[in-house]
Amino acid sequence: MIGSRAEDFPVQRGTPEMEALRQYVTANDATRYDHQAQGTLRLDVTHSNLVQRWHDIVFDEDMSIGQVKQKLYRHGGTPSQHQELYLRRGGSDTIFLMDEQKTLRYYGAKNGMEIHIKDLDPHSISLHGGLEDVSQVEKYIMEDEAYDKLENTVRAQKKREKAKAEAERAERIARGEEPEVPEEPEEDLDEVAKNFPIDSRCEVEPGSRRGAVAYVGKVKGMKGVWIGVRLDEPQGMNDGCGKDGTKYFDCPGPKYGCFAKSANVQVGDFPERDPFASDDEF
Repeated sequence: MIGSRAEDFPVQRGTPEMEALRQYVTANDATRYDHQAQGTLRLDVTHSNLVQRWHDIVFDEDMSIGQVKQKLYRHGGTPSQHQELYLRRGGSDTIFLMDEQKTLRYYGAKNGMEIHIKDLDPHSISLHGGLEDVSQVEKYIMEDEAYDKLENTVRAQKKREKAKAEAERAERIARGEEPEVPEEPEEDLDEVAKNFPIDSRCEVEPGSRRGAVAYVGKVKGMKGVWIGVRLDEPQGMNDGCGKDGTKYFDCPGPKYGCFAKSANVQVGDFPERDPFASDDEF
């Protein structure tokens, strides 16, 4: 078992540049504890339920294990009675700090070692990512209509910048400094839906990706009419959802969906490719 300290890791000699970088990073390792107060220890602390690691927590050598638990309660949130402490002294040398009356000095704690907290509470708030996994936190979601009414937002600032840029461009066009480029007319939704029936087989560019038409219409946050394609293989960018998470069509899994403009979709006889067929058969 490899320990957590730098000296416990194997040294792999690489290029002169990597060796120089290693020497630079570890230059002060030998003297980092020289100006430390006498009788104190700087130890790393880890927790069984947490990914985070606390570096160089200061302890007194004569602190009892019971006092250490009380101090660690303020870091990891685990009450003293639900803690089991282990001292990792390097490599595979790990000991159980069993006696709460004994001190860190008694167990041979030295600078740079690690105390590991094992949380025994089956209802611990830190269990299963309770203190670190932000996906478990219910988030407030504001409707777009309400967000658009706010003035001090990134979206409002971008709108102001876009309006300013369009006004400046219009002035340049009026002065003859910039040619006017006509905007492409928006496609007619009914016409596109007629030319790209739902469930019709198709091929999408780029990549000649094959699949079936699953949606024709508007997509929130994107201009124009879009064709949603359910791909035969995971070669897309979504699973039938738009950027805001709105579901437009079902897919068998992630990356089996994509949205494309009509110019990049061709409807026709495009059967699923046989992954075991030779190139000569295509």
